Amino acid sequence: FWRCIAQGLQNDEPAEKCNGLINRTQTAQINYGISGQLSGAGTLWGQRNQWMAGAAYDASQIDFSQSTQLGYLNADRSITGIASFGDGVTGGVVDDAPHDTRVNLTGRSHTWSVFASDTLSLLDDSLHLTLAGRFNATRIENRDLIRAAGDPASLSGDHRFERFNPALGITFSPISSLPRALNMYAGYSESSRAPTAIELGCANPEQPCKLPNAMAGDPPLNQVVTRTLELGLRGTSDNLQWNAGVFHAENQDDILFVADNQAGFGYFKNFGKTQRQGLELGFAAKFGAFNLGAQYTRLDATYQSAETVNGSSNSSNSSAADGAPGLDGTINIRPGDRIPLVPGQLLKVFADYSPSSNITLGASMIAVAGALARGNENAAHQPDGRFYQGAGESAGYAVFNLSGSYRMTSQWQWTAQVNNLFDVRYSTAAQLGTNGFAANGNFQARPFGGSVAAGFPLQHSTFYAPGAPRAISVAVKYVFR
Repeated sequence: FWRCIAQGLQNDEPAEKCNGLINRTQTAQINYGISGQLSGAGTLWGQRNQWMAGAAYDASQIDFSQSTQLGYLNADRSITGIASFGDGVTGGVVDDAPHDTRVNLTGRSHTWSVFASDTLSLLDDSLHLTLAGRFNATRIENRDLIRAAGDPASLSGDHRFERFNPALGITFSPISSLPRALNMYAGYSESSRAPTAIELGCANPEQPCKLPNAMAGDPPLNQVVTRTLELGLRGTSDNLQWNAGVFHAENQDDILFVADNQAGFGYFKNFGKTQRQGLELGFAAKFGAFNLGAQYTRLDATYQSAETVNGSSNSSNSSAADGAPGLDGTINIRPGDRIPLVPGQLLKVFADYSPSSNITLGASMIAVAGALARGNENAAHQPDGRFYQGAGESAGYAVFNLSGSYRMTSQWQWTAQVNNLFDVRYSTAAQLGTNGFAANGNFQARPFGGSVAAGFPLQHSTFYAPGAPRAISVAVKYVFR
């Protein structure tokens, strides 16, 4: 920490010598809008027909500011700040560039929409055909309060996005006398989203940024367009509801943070295609005082285009492949590689028991399969116990919950809930990153001593987002009449 303080007093590269940062952000957002619609029923071509049409206006204003103060780590992992900031002046330089991580951005978004749908009933109401569409016109205005609009690094910019998204659906009930007993459905729909202010703020290949601590100038990105196809069966009887379906969704011009030639930096770009497909199965049944149900989802989420992304903490990155492990490097995504942080399987099961009209007891389970860690997009990470530690993925888990309610009167009700009954330790996500601490908890700037030809190798680990521990709650509810 003496070096950090000394470099700060001399304004001589404190950003390269201090080992701690205090990041401060402030966000204020206002959303407002109005919408209205008309609906009606009649006949079309002699068949029963229902229609709906409407319009909407949605707007938001967001003010975002960010500052960074340099400092040094203490033994308890807290950070003591010094009088040096990422303001382009007092923070000195990093790799011969001023250390400037300031952001002061005001963004406004306006979206006008018109939409309509029409459902035509055929074959004595056993066949229903629905046609719908929505047209969105979005304008995003970003104003940089630090850099003038003429500055190449300015975040200011005006962006317009327009698109018409159609949808088509069909349902068929082969047993016309019992239309809910068996119903077959199929549908096709398109949807789109405009890029976010952060994505627009870091989309210039000529000025890559190091998220989330900085943004750079923003050339326009295309909207992300999703095309979804689904079909399946569902049915309802006196005591049973069930469903079985498959789905396929493809994102065109998906937005991805890709690597730049400058180590550790990158930018957002429209990235070919990604795909999500799978199946869903579910049922809910009632047996006297018992209600049982389950829902299962099998999801296959993959990249469908090749790309190069940052893989600095991945053991298979370009530097490691060249014989220099522990250094910044990139990895290549291939079509068919799994998307990180998306579990392949999800199962939900529940059971409720009502011994009387005013008492309900319940139990549920949520089971989630493992998923790749962010940074392991190529699924090729292999820990070596020295430069790279951790499996590069989060493990699957199952969590059990209990609940109960007692209705004393028509207005008073007691409820109790136990989440994670067995206090299972699990993680909901994982990410590969640099580990700045030794096994004894001390900070280590250069764990492997001297440098190699391309720099100083670092130790990398798999970081996990811990799941919630056991939680018990008791509540009372009163309904006013």
